[in-house]
Amino acid sequence: MMARKITHDEEGPYVIDEDELEEQGGTVAVCQCGLSANKPHCDGSHHAVSDEDDGVVYEYSDDDDEGERTVVSDD
Repeated sequence: MMARKITHDEEGPYVIDEDELEEQGGTVAVCQCGLSANKPHCDGSHHAVSDEDDGVVYEYSDDDDEGERTVVSDD
């Protein structure tokens, strides 16, 4: 499992209501990589992290999958 440093500005939960579920076709994919431009929804940004090395913590500039990737720490 890889790790990355993500900065969040939100202060509360994001509630997915019935209307939003309907708009998404009844299925919602929630971003787990932290880089989606459409948070909390997945936009496919996780494809940019597929070559990360195990045991290394990365940070992407501006929390953007197209931002420069730097190593924060490694084992």
